[in-house]
Amino acid sequence: MKLIVISPSKKQENEVPFLINMFEQGLPTYHIRKKTFSTRQLKELIESIPQKYHNRLVIHSHHELALKYNLKGIYISRSHKKRKIRLWFFLNWLKLRKSNLQVSVTFRSIENVYDFNPRYDYIFLAPIFDTLSGNFQSAFSDYNLRPTLKNSKYNIIARGGISADTIQKAAELGFKGLAFYSSIWKSAQPVLEFTKAKQKFKELGLPLE
Repeated sequence: MKLIVISPSKKQENEVPFLINMFEQGLPTYHIRKKTFSTRQLKELIESIPQKYHNRLVIHSHHELALKYNLKGIYISRSHKKRKIRLWFFLNWLKLRKSNLQVSVTFRSIENVYDFNPRYDYIFLAPIFDTLSGNFQSAFSDYNLRPTLKNSKYNIIARGGISADTIQKAAELGFKGLAFYSSIWKSAQPVLEFTKAKQKFKELGLPLE
């Protein structure tokens, strides 16, 4: 079961020290989602993280840096998807340069999940649960999710409202992983929340990927 943490969208105090602590505890994948960061700012953030953890980082912008820093992967945003032809050539170019680079994307409807694209190593489906911020409500029902997750060719990651309290339900539905955001970064103690999630994985016998 994949355990993914998504970064705060803006610069946040102590993000890197908290992140390093989570890496030391075994966090496998960290998505760096910084919409407003320039290439220079993103480079500075990556370089502030010990090099031994770079292969656990996935970036949402300035994708060329995935080659410069030997990162784990890239995430395709809505704006990237709009430029279909450019995106197709770019992904092919990246894969030629680094064949094991992982590519991910978010889908927000069941219909998208059935339109399989082998370029995506895993996809997020959102929002699965009511978000902790209160901005979004779940867009799916158990009735829709169970057969979709069972029959889809994708590795589908639950996103939206994910916390230690929703891990068991997501696993029972058939998700291949979970993406944590608000439960980590809107907490006064981000590392403690990560530890709770990791402990829940252990209690449920879920392998940490």
